[in-house]
Amino acid sequence: MRLFTLFNLLLIVCLFGCLGSQQTATQTMETETAATETEESALAVLELSTPKTTYSAQEAIPLELTIQNGKFDLLVPFSSVSTQRAFKQLTVANSNGEVFKMKKPIPLGNTLKALYEDGKSVRCVQGFDMKAGTTQTVSLENLQTHYQLEPGSYTVKVTILLEVYREFMEDQHPEIIELQREIQKYQNNTNPQFTPEVKKEAIEYTQGQIDLIKEKYKEELQNIYLPLKSLRGKASLESNSISLAIK
Repeated sequence: MRLFTLFNLLLIVCLFGCLGSQQTATQTMETETAATETEESALAVLELSTPKTTYSAQEAIPLELTIQNGKFDLLVPFSSVSTQRAFKQLTVANSNGEVFKMKKPIPLGNTLKALYEDGKSVRCVQGFDMKAGTTQTVSLENLQTHYQLEPGSYTVKVTILLEVYREFMEDQHPEIIELQREIQKYQNNTNPQFTPEVKKEAIEYTQGQIDLIKEKYKEELQNIYLPLKSLRGKASLESNSISLAIK
């Protein structure tokens, strides 16, 4: 009887041990899967780097920011991923955690441009079609141009508030913009002598001129523009921190 009881006790311990191991393994797999899914679903990943870790006080400190897109095609402002404007939100701190203010701002990037669609003016910003899985690299020639840094140890990182848009418009030649304005004037004309038939002919003729200009300059009009009204949302992306020393 005692032998049977001891056998049962050992069997129960073994069963619970196996179940516990299986549960731990399952939890580990679920955690790893969740981490992988989170990494894969990231909108984009920023990687900041510099060629060296130590610079002299008078030496230029170049920075390079690599933007690795995730698994979605993104319509984003051109300046955010292709110009020095990507470094707008640089954070530079010393070994005591003191954050420095930028003494010389990063030059402005995108400027607004009015395009026309269906005879109506649409405010836009120059855009970039960032395809899934692609990489963009942006360089800052010299960190010291924008910060007054004394000899010491520093950490540097970049944050991008990335705007994402739903739609884009093709670039328009200045002549096309003027002709679109003409169409808008025709559509808004309330003069009784400007009959519907005359209005229709004027709009059709002007549209024909627009089509000719589009064909003539199609090789030059490669840029895309993002209507401000189509803003989908914003995502805050933060790079890794790099350490550097100034001697």
